[in-house]
Amino acid sequence: VSSSMAARVAYAAKGVFHRLLPDVWIHTDVHSPKRNGCAPSPGLSLVVSSESTTGVIMTAECCLDPNSERGSELPEDLGKRGACLLLEEIRRGGCIDTSCQSLALLWMCLTPEDVSRIRLGTLSQYTIETLRLLKRVFDVEFKLAPDMETKTILMSCLGTGYRNM
Repeated sequence: VSSSMAARVAYAAKGVFHRLLPDVWIHTDVHSPKRNGCAPSPGLSLVVSSESTTGVIMTAECCLDPNSERGSELPEDLGKRGACLLLEEIRRGGCIDTSCQSLALLWMCLTPEDVSRIRLGTLSQYTIETLRLLKRVFDVEFKLAPDMETKTILMSCLGTGYRNM
């Protein structure tokens, strides 16, 4: 993948963000086979993150669809899609992005026998299924308290006190 492709992705993503705020920084990194000793990658991906005024970091990532016909999706399309995914994560609220919700809930289950709390935005279908699985495996139930003001959910549970011996 040439460096111009990465620049095109970044430029398109920046265009979406500049409609909302003026100070946007996007760092690009291009895989170099000479530097890493690997074969060239035919793929292209984007990871974008934002930090709120309260220190919450939200991320979104996307890549070119490997099943689509080569050249059917332009780098600009990838940049716009990634930027829109990040804006959707921000709209959902909470203090953790959708892709990490289930991992955070698992960690809460494995903590010492104390109450853990987290504020999440809209729950994904994957997270709902994870809650069912955590109930079956660890017998941990989460208390959900919707916050109508922020449109988020405050979740809490009692950890199992799991120890790796």
